[in-house]
Amino acid sequence: MTWNPRKKNYLTVRPTPAPPLISPNDDRDLDIAVQRLSHVEGTIRKLTKEAKRYVEAIINLDRVDQRLSSNLGTSGLAHLSDDFRRIVEDYHSVMSQVGKTVQDFSVLIGKTFIEPLKKLRDEFALVADALVKREELVGIWKGWYTRIKKFQEKKDRTASHIAKLERERRSEEIAARELKLIHSRLLIELPWFLEKRLEYIKPSVHALILNQLDYYGNTTKLFTQLMPVYNPSHSPSSAVISDEEYYGKINKEMLRIRGLTIVKP
Repeated sequence: MTWNPRKKNYLTVRPTPAPPLISPNDDRDLDIAVQRLSHVEGTIRKLTKEAKRYVEAIINLDRVDQRLSSNLGTSGLAHLSDDFRRIVEDYHSVMSQVGKTVQDFSVLIGKTFIEPLKKLRDEFALVADALVKREELVGIWKGWYTRIKKFQEKKDRTASHIAKLERERRSEEIAARELKLIHSRLLIELPWFLEKRLEYIKPSVHALILNQLDYYGNTTKLFTQLMPVYNPSHSPSSAVISDEEYYGKINKEMLRIRGLTIVKP
């Protein structure tokens, strides 16, 4: 089944009560189960949609970063000095690696999160089909039940009338058995369906978090290798510099910026 992000949920109709055949408690239990599943289906639909937007946003951001890196590398600014040229080359190298990380990240998110949720959402069509079948049986049973009541209200006691009433009753009993059967099955299977599907979602959510951790961790590591990072906690790291060195670098760069002709009054 092809997934369409604009497609509405499958579970959009609440089950019709069927008194006096189905007790109010059983009708209410089924209604609650359907509403819970409908909420889960809507959540899965939103998660899938937002995950696709999330990946697209990261890909678009990477495209802009790659263009920026490329433009810097081909501009004359990169050749003003050897130091600046090395910075631009290192930056371009880092952005190339980040681009590869983005590609891997988008593929993994698709395989471990988006695709599993799309498949899961399609399974709600099976629940919707079962509920449609129940609605059909409710309509059939109510039809026979109403006809029997009308027959019973008549004062006709002829043999043909009694025989016809018995035929109506047999038809109503058959419809009632089928309706009770599917209603009972739904009361058992819908909570089980919900429980198992929630277990199915957990690994996908876990994979999403791990993929994000890996992506942002690798990206941070690449940029940290490019430029030292100030860390006031003084945690051991080859990329960490001391407070004195950090502020010294800042002051040095600020003096260089102030010395540029474009910032002089």
